[in-house]
Amino acid sequence: MISSTQKKRILHFVLVFAGILLFNFVNTFIPGRTHDIISFAYMGFVVAWYLSVRERIISGTMRRLFFVGAASLVVLFLLRVLKWNYFGMFRKPNEYLWYIYYIPIVLLPFTSLNIALRVGVYNERRTHRMTRILHVIAAILCSLVLTNPLHNFVFKIKDLDPDHMKYSFGIAYFALVACSLIAVIATFVILFHRCSLSASRRLAFIPVLALVLGIGMIAAYYISGGAPKLFGSKLFNLQEAFEFLFIGFWESCIQIGLIPTNSDYGTLFEASGLDAYICDVEGAIVYRTANFVSHEDSPDYRVTAQAIRGGKVVWQDDLSKINEIRASLIEVTKELADENALLELEHETNSKKQEMDALMNLYDELYDSVRPEVTSLQRLLESIRKGGPDEIEKTRVATVLGAFIKRRGNLSILAHDNPEISLSELEYALRESMYFISQTKTRCNVMVNGKGKVPAEKLIRMYEVFHAVSMEFLGKECSIMVNVSKGKNCSMRIMADHLLEGKSAEHLRERIGKDTLLSFDKEEEVTYITC
Repeated sequence: MISSTQKKRILHFVLVFAGILLFNFVNTFIPGRTHDIISFAYMGFVVAWYLSVRERIISGTMRRLFFVGAASLVVLFLLRVLKWNYFGMFRKPNEYLWYIYYIPIVLLPFTSLNIALRVGVYNERRTHRMTRILHVIAAILCSLVLTNPLHNFVFKIKDLDPDHMKYSFGIAYFALVACSLIAVIATFVILFHRCSLSASRRLAFIPVLALVLGIGMIAAYYISGGAPKLFGSKLFNLQEAFEFLFIGFWESCIQIGLIPTNSDYGTLFEASGLDAYICDVEGAIVYRTANFVSHEDSPDYRVTAQAIRGGKVVWQDDLSKINEIRASLIEVTKELADENALLELEHETNSKKQEMDALMNLYDELYDSVRPEVTSLQRLLESIRKGGPDEIEKTRVATVLGAFIKRRGNLSILAHDNPEISLSELEYALRESMYFISQTKTRCNVMVNGKGKVPAEKLIRMYEVFHAVSMEFLGKECSIMVNVSKGKNCSMRIMADHLLEGKSAEHLRERIGKDTLLSFDKEEEVTYITC
């Protein structure tokens, strides 16, 4: 359907064109020279039409092609003014103005065909190749016309007298007419084929009518042997026929929607459902959508403005749902934060509980490993509290047990987090135990050869072997020498200048356990124990 705005535009152009035609008709009865006014009026009409097309057509390529067509029409009228009013008495200028006159006549149908090739969906590469061919053909035809004095293929000149020119048409003239007609017919066929919109098909008779009228005007001109007359006055010239054909045909194609335009965007904007308006540079609202209600002071709406040519567009975004979601998110985030705090507290509590459980397990393990020594120490302490002649000796033995319990606990704590323990830790433990053993009649010394780390379980086992051996010799007049060596494997050799009785050796084996490899050697009152 053609909108009311489009109908008004068509009516305005028709009235203006009809007014100029009417003025041209009565011009014969008006004294004075008014032909120039009519020609410039037609030129102004063409320029006004092109300016409207430039504002409406979306495609930049089509706008350039319409410019070529409009410029060709303006040149037609300009040549008419120059030929008849300024150079009509000069043979050569008049001849070449006559030749140049056919240049826009050639360009108009080829320009129309170029426009038709770009209507609807088309293959860019194929269209570009076809356009080049059309340019070559148009250039050849124009060259033939302009070089006619050299070959007379277009016009065969018999007399160049401006008032009584005598000529006949050559074969190139008929080729020019045939190419122009073919271009016009091809334009119509291509447009009809690409008219895919149902509304455009129903209104296809409008450009057909314009085409028939325009071609009819050209045919009437040639049949009449010049401008058709009514009551002795000219109705139109050939330039007006070309103008009506080109503008009438393409304007009707634009109006039925065959060529995309930005027409009725105001109506579309109003019915778009947006919450917006368009204002001019002074801030006056030009277009307003049907749903627009000002919410500039509402926190639930965001007002945005964008500068455009001749003013700006302002739209409002409804943020109420977003604000509700944001408030819900804040509340949920707060709840999650509280839950996270509880989870972190629970995780921290569980971690501490696990640490406490690990420590309790460690303490239980440690207590199990020194349970005999703790029991013996408790008995000694009870006996010491009662007093007696052997109180000092019992106190010394208690210090030995206390040193072992302390050092054995330290080694267990180190082994809890480390699969290997430095050999120096064994040396520290041995020396501390030896210090308290030396307070009795037994003398001790240690020698450590090597550095590095030893598996924790093996290091603790060597310290337990030393303690068990020292307890067997404790209180006896003897010396104990400990030699710890670390090569590929770590070993400990204990030498005591006192023989270990058979029952004592069995007792020692029971205390250490059958899992520990021990070797006993005796030589000249010296006991050797290796593990």
